[in-house]
Amino acid sequence: MPNRLEGLSETVKWRLMTDAAKRGAETAGYTLERVPGRGLSNIWSVTKNGETQRASIRTTRDRWFAFPPLAGGTKWKTLDDVDLVIVATVDSREEPQNVEVYIFPAAEVKDRFNHAYAARTAGGQILKDNFGMWVSLDKDNRELPVSIGSGIIDIYKRIAKFSIEDLLSSSSTSSSTSDEDEDDVEALTSVEQTSPQPTTISEVMAWARQKVADLAGVKVEAVKLELKVEY
Repeated sequence: MPNRLEGLSETVKWRLMTDAAKRGAETAGYTLERVPGRGLSNIWSVTKNGETQRASIRTTRDRWFAFPPLAGGTKWKTLDDVDLVIVATVDSREEPQNVEVYIFPAAEVKDRFNHAYAARTAGGQILKDNFGMWVSLDKDNRELPVSIGSGIIDIYKRIAKFSIEDLLSSSSTSSSTSDEDEDDVEALTSVEQTSPQPTTISEVMAWARQKVADLAGVKVEAVKLELKVEY
């Protein structure tokens, strides 16, 4: 099957996933009102059965979602300020056909991220403040530090599922992007990236070593990479 997201701009992909998250929450009986302001651009006031809470929307195209630690892992950016976490994820990383939506209690998410942070630091990984730390939605059975905290969807089932084709046909994902939406994409990218965008070969290699270390659950010193460029 083809990748239904292939060829779309990052802005369109992000808006498609965010629209799915909002539609999913509405399907579950919530009404949403955006909390304005840069840095809070993807936080929403959500109301159901007369109860109003704050929710953070997260999107993921590899079924891992992120929040940035602060103060050495004792606090979490955005996560500390909300009651719910709404996650929109593709059904397949390689051949996405649908977007699935989940709603999690923020307290449960925070507990999993706290345990994940502790396991990774105990395993020798260096986690930077204000850079996203990723946890898998699916259960990671490798029994590595990076596996800790995974599997939240085993407890909280999805609330909605939308085909990417249907989402693309909606006007909100196909319309032009406003300045406010551009701020959304920029804010979300700055939160979810695990490191600044590398601009040199040495930075790319350093980023790749750290990424491999994170996935393997080992210290970065244990990762050796060889680069070969052929013309």
